[in-house]
Amino acid sequence: MESASQPKFIFPALVTVTLIAPLAVHMFIPALPVIKSDLEISDNMAYATISWVMIVMAFATILYGGLSDQWGRKPVLLTGLALYTIGAELSWFATDIYTLLSGRIMQAAGAGCGVVLARAIARDIYGMERIAPVIANLTAAYVLGPTLAPPLGGFMIDALGWRSIFMLATLIGLILILMVAVYLPETHPPTNQVTGKSRVFKTIWVEYRTLITIPRFTAYALTPGFLSGTFFALATSSAFLATEGLKMQVEEFGLWFLFLPAGFMAGNFISGRIGNRVSISTMTIAGSLLNVVIVLTMVAVLFIGGLSIYALVIPGFMLGIAQGICLPYAQAGAMHVNTALAGSASGAVTFSQLMFAGISQQICGLIADSTWTPIALVMLIFSLMGLAAALVAAVTLPKSN
Repeated sequence: MESASQPKFIFPALVTVTLIAPLAVHMFIPALPVIKSDLEISDNMAYATISWVMIVMAFATILYGGLSDQWGRKPVLLTGLALYTIGAELSWFATDIYTLLSGRIMQAAGAGCGVVLARAIARDIYGMERIAPVIANLTAAYVLGPTLAPPLGGFMIDALGWRSIFMLATLIGLILILMVAVYLPETHPPTNQVTGKSRVFKTIWVEYRTLITIPRFTAYALTPGFLSGTFFALATSSAFLATEGLKMQVEEFGLWFLFLPAGFMAGNFISGRIGNRVSISTMTIAGSLLNVVIVLTMVAVLFIGGLSIYALVIPGFMLGIAQGICLPYAQAGAMHVNTALAGSASGAVTFSQLMFAGISQQICGLIADSTWTPIALVMLIFSLMGLAAALVAAVTLPKSN
């Protein structure tokens, strides 16, 4: 394990490997209407190119977290980066929706390693006492990816076509593989490695079954998932509402989209400044309650004033703040339940975030009718479930926390 004197050299590497997920998701969002037109596909299939990425990444995080506990962080991380790069290249050359979906799914399977292993490595280095503010600062830096990705993607799509975003992803994947192989040390040696696929998956299943039978852990894992579902229902649908409903250009929407991840960065900055001065349960409830209030306010504004770009991006910014306030503390609370399974806990929380984001996006695709109404309904349901999960976590939390 790395000593506490070394984190300042490790942190940039951790930030960099987390960027593959926003590159797979956020840079692609402005391309959705263009791909829908270019490949002549339905709304549902267009949504699938991003919702299935989230869902596959969710399942991948389960494996990455557990395998990294057994086999070490570095070899598992390199495997994920390789899958990500190959998937990006396949998507680059796709000429139909099925090839594109295949490449996107492979890219997603690799992208699932970034956030999970970055957080697990941070826990290895910094220890449980400092993990909440470290996660907040790591996530704030990571949000630079989704902050810059949409406008960059929008301009690249306008100038070079939608395939250019996969050219860039392939190049970045290759650079990351080289950087991790040469620079990043092993922080969790495989001292308890198991052999054989059946034993590996059995061990992973036992670890997650142990965690999910603890109500406090399950509630903490679900809370950021439901908040992510709320956020990404708006984030993904806003691309269609802006370009088709408001007749906005792709590159212009990419610039407006900056407000959504900027809110998430602001929320994580707030969490980082608060640190350990406020309890985990208080912060998760505060973020979840704010999430509900924002959705209700957005619905009222849309009902009274109708659809506008301001009615999309301002609530999106505020939802990002709510998510940024809640996520680091929910993550820390989940990892604190059983510190011996911190890698698996990190994977489970990230699974929840990605899975419920993907589910909410696909629901939006299935019920989309070119208006804001079904999107708002999905957001309201997910936000209320997030608040309920945060309250469950609080009432099952020991008073010492």
